Amino acid sequence: MNASKAQKYLPLIAVGLAVAYFGYFMLPSRSRSGEFNFADFDRLPVIDGGRYKPIGTVARINLMIITHRQTYYDYDTDKRYPATKWLLDVQTTPPPSGDEQLEELFPKGASERSAWHQKIFRIENDQVLQFLKLERREGLRYSFLEIAKDRKAWLAFLNEVRRVRNMEPKQFTLFDAKVHELSEHMHLLMRLSAHAAPLVVPNQNGDTQWNSFHDALDEFGPKGDNLPDGVDAETYVVYRDLLVAYDQGNIAEFNNTLKTHLSRLQAQGKLAKINTEVFFNEFAPFFYCMLLYLVLAVVCALSWLRTSWSESIRKASYAAMAVAFVAHLSGLILRMYLQDRYFVFVTNLYSSAVFIGLGCVFSCMVAEWFYRNGIAIVVGSVTGFCTLFIAHNLGLDGDTMEMMQAVLDTNFWLATHVTCVTLGYTMAFVAGFMGIAYILLGLFTNMLRKDGSANLTRMTYGVLCAGMFLSFVGTVLGGLWADYSWGRFWGWDPKENGALLIVIWVALILHARWGGLVKHRGIAVLSVLGVIITSWSWFGTNFLGVGLHSYGFRQGAMMTLIMIDLGFLAIAGLGCLPLEMWQSFRPPTPPSNVEPPKLNSSAKSTAKIA
Repeated sequence: MNASKAQKYLPLIAVGLAVAYFGYFMLPSRSRSGEFNFADFDRLPVIDGGRYKPIGTVARINLMIITHRQTYYDYDTDKRYPATKWLLDVQTTPPPSGDEQLEELFPKGASERSAWHQKIFRIENDQVLQFLKLERREGLRYSFLEIAKDRKAWLAFLNEVRRVRNMEPKQFTLFDAKVHELSEHMHLLMRLSAHAAPLVVPNQNGDTQWNSFHDALDEFGPKGDNLPDGVDAETYVVYRDLLVAYDQGNIAEFNNTLKTHLSRLQAQGKLAKINTEVFFNEFAPFFYCMLLYLVLAVVCALSWLRTSWSESIRKASYAAMAVAFVAHLSGLILRMYLQDRYFVFVTNLYSSAVFIGLGCVFSCMVAEWFYRNGIAIVVGSVTGFCTLFIAHNLGLDGDTMEMMQAVLDTNFWLATHVTCVTLGYTMAFVAGFMGIAYILLGLFTNMLRKDGSANLTRMTYGVLCAGMFLSFVGTVLGGLWADYSWGRFWGWDPKENGALLIVIWVALILHARWGGLVKHRGIAVLSVLGVIITSWSWFGTNFLGVGLHSYGFRQGAMMTLIMIDLGFLAIAGLGCLPLEMWQSFRPPTPPSNVEPPKLNSSAKSTAKIA
């Protein structure tokens, strides 16, 4: 294939590679023959956090909370295992406090204490390490027994835990926050070990409040002597047999028991959503979209090198971006299906980050369709990556599909007000990142010469107009919801103030443009400053700890947000540098053997861009 044909088919090749990329990660995981079937164990239905879900989700979430990873890495053997194996190790290791029933049921786990030897607790704070008399090591992972090895230090740590739990989170020092975090992770491990969670045994009356394995063990006895009639109650026996077989290393009994039980549940129609969620967990569309967006941003930026392949690279990047958008959208649709909330894209802070990323990508694809300069592809890919990276870190806190508070549990307002306001955030972020692109490209490249400056400004202006409309309508709808729920249209809540500030700021930009106070560069600088306002409205107000929209306090979150916004402020400051310092607007450099002409007023006409 010659170069011209390769350029012609490059977009199709990019689509094929993107589809293959996502298709590979959509393939279901399978356990190898002769090993414990962890993949099928993932599909056991349980209730945890008030939600019906597969036990594989419980394993992934809890392991991610403790280790920030969805798989267990054994530092001693240098091997990686699925989260389900880690959970089974924990559930067959009786708690250190001693539980006669569990120790009798799992004698091997009681003697080997495998879960307490696993290096899963991440301790990066030097003060905590010194307090526990631990040496800093690569990976910063420590086991339960290592932490509690020095009895004097362990008792002192427990005293610190009691002290910290009597404090308000806002009063935490960094040491207090890390002590609290470590204690919560260790408490979570002990809850799983003691079988206080998840709930695995359905009630006979069909109630959604199931029983934990430990409660069922107390009620039915280790051998199930007090087991009542009924298929649901037999789930206790199945779960007990699975854990006992795993503790004894009996692979055949474990796999056969599991296969029979899942076949029965499948025939009863109880695994439809379970199977979907298992697929969703393994597919992890948002994580793999995040990686692809980063690659596309770099690849499309290469198209600005003005080679013969530039246009083909731009088209290929656009085509791959469309595939990533479909995968991104599919992930949100699957979330709506699993939560029974159709047309509700945003239910919490995590899903708002995912949805904002989707909106950024879509709006930039529309802009690229009209202007075809590659800038919107880079902006969309960067914003898509950033928002999904934020979502990934928010997912470390636990289940991202948790039950909602009663006042928020309304599909109508979630589908209207929340969606509209979040789209307003989206447009403000897209405009701000287009402003960043304008400043950086103008300062360091020649891409804004000729029509480049005007085209990028038109893109930004159109996005700002859409943002103004969506933010205003969303704010009004929020007032109507507040009047319906709380009996007042407006209460100067921090979240309400943040939404109003976005409307005012975007209106300021538009009026400054209409009044001739700013032109191309001014719109870019003001749009970048709008990102700071939007970030506080979307993110900062949630962690103030005040108001009806406060979703929870996070130690260090405010400082992180301040540092990021200082970066945006610095970029806006760069945009205020004199145009003589901008590569795109300085007069062309004449050849060295030609005397430069004297500048006159017409040569300085580029200043009008400001």
